[in-house]
Amino acid sequence: MEPTSAQTVREAILDRVAEELAAKGLTPSDVPDSFDLLLEGVIDSFGVVEMIMMLEERFGMAFDFDELPADDLTRIGALSEYVESKNGPT
Repeated sequence: MEPTSAQTVREAILDRVAEELAAKGLTPSDVPDSFDLLLEGVIDSFGVVEMIMMLEERFGMAFDFDELPADDLTRIGALSEYVESKNGPT
């Protein structure tokens, strides 16, 4: 499997929530790495589960919730970097 970059993961996440971002008047380029999808109301708790499942399937990895602080689970930058660390460049 080809290594995954944090930027590729970020794009996948933002593509997944593009409609919700647009409803808030945001474009993907407006979203900083510190943006919290849950706190900003872009996704709900069920959306978190769907996001995790999408990332696991798309990037062929499994989340280890002991490795990722709960606060980082819904932050664009931290989440993207975590997925990269699980199957990204070495």
